[in-house]
Amino acid sequence: MQLIFGDWRLGRILMFFFITSSVSFGLGGNLINIILAGIIGATLSAGGFFFDYLGDYKKDRESGNLKNPIARGTLSPRAGLIFVVLCFAISITICIIINFWALIPLFCLIGVIGGLVYGILDTALLRSISLGALQGFYVLIGALFAYKFELSVILLSLFLFFAMTGARVLGDTRDLPYDQKTDTSTIPKKYGLKWGSWFLLFNEFLAYIIGIMIYLLGLLGIGYLICMIIIIAIGIPLNLLYFFHPTPKTARIANVLSLAILGSLFVIAMLIGRL
Repeated sequence: MQLIFGDWRLGRILMFFFITSSVSFGLGGNLINIILAGIIGATLSAGGFFFDYLGDYKKDRESGNLKNPIARGTLSPRAGLIFVVLCFAISITICIIINFWALIPLFCLIGVIGGLVYGILDTALLRSISLGALQGFYVLIGALFAYKFELSVILLSLFLFFAMTGARVLGDTRDLPYDQKTDTSTIPKKYGLKWGSWFLLFNEFLAYIIGIMIYLLGLLGIGYLICMIIIIAIGIPLNLLYFFHPTPKTARIANVLSLAILGSLFVIAMLIGRL
């Protein structure tokens, strides 16, 4: 499994499991729906990753980016397609059973992934915005599995939207050596590393403001606020590290730490924010 997914993909799949399930928990979902929300997050992310693999494997093979298992020959395109269909089918079935309204963000999420894979959204800015939108849709699915759709849900979606829209710059800078060999359009490649640094800071600042607003409006408790303060305290130095040293190496460090530490803190914030 490690040869097919890679350690970082497995980590992201687990993260999406915990994001959707923790949002459902934080907003008052019952145990069964919390678990099923997590399964939705995991299957959607796994299917999305392989959908992306299918769309990019020829380009990845040309550029030498062999993190893609189809590009390096570990997995056949046909097997990858079967896996994608299976993952999406599981997600759709669970939504139909638990909350039919959750199909709306689910299909929006699949649509964004498809738009990226087929190049419809494959421009520098839209790639970043799309990543943020994907995170927001995961929050909406988790919330709907708790049968909630209110101001807190919208703000939580916006928090992850801006946080991940900005963070896309880190991933694109990390992959810049590969992208320069292809026609892939990213913010660092098209607009330059300095402009990308400002784009990161602007979006992260908006995310932090919204994150604090969620507490000030009384939507989640003090445990959430403590985690959000820690997120900001760790996030600002990471953002500044990249801002003053916008290189693939620092982007890789900031990206890994952001996903591992800040992503985990968001999950914890949702878990204890309900208490």
